[in-house]
Amino acid sequence: MATSTLTPPRTRASALGRTVPPHHLRSGAPTVEIVGRTSPRPGAVEHVLDTATPDDAALALAAARADVVRLVPSAALPTPGHVRALVRRVEQEVAALGRPRADVRVVLEVETVVAADAADARRRRSHLAYAEAFAGLTWSPSASWVVAPLDAVLDTATDLARRSGVDAVALSLVGASAAHAPTLVAAVA
Repeated sequence: MATSTLTPPRTRASALGRTVPPHHLRSGAPTVEIVGRTSPRPGAVEHVLDTATPDDAALALAAARADVVRLVPSAALPTPGHVRALVRRVEQEVAALGRPRADVRVVLEVETVVAADAADARRRRSHLAYAEAFAGLTWSPSASWVVAPLDAVLDTATDLARRSGVDAVALSLVGASAAHAPTLVAAVA
């Protein structure tokens, strides 16, 4: 389900169904941010897309009005490849509307577990995989999670951003991992 704050459209035209190459690729390396620790720009419009195949209206709304398009992994967006495909669709629609790609930030929000060390990270990933298999899920939520020691969290998130084609990865710190927020915020500043 997509959500958005309503604002006047930035352009009148829509090119749903047309394949139009983006004006340009996003500029710069992907960034990492911490959910709840980054203040949105005043007046910025954020649109959440949490399915791999949003309907044309949701995609057009995001491309026409959003300053930030936030993607949330789900059974419909289970892997970085699926996220990358949706990013391409957003880029095409943004370009078709005549907006520069740099006007729209695409952010992937992921659950994050800070492990004590590499062995703890492997153990936690193994436990997540076991819980997913035991639950009989049709997808692996942990495929989109960042599970790493504190000193590797940012590199892991940056690698995920590159593989997904997003401008930024927003880390949603799970459970006791939230205690590491100040350290991570300082590291990304």
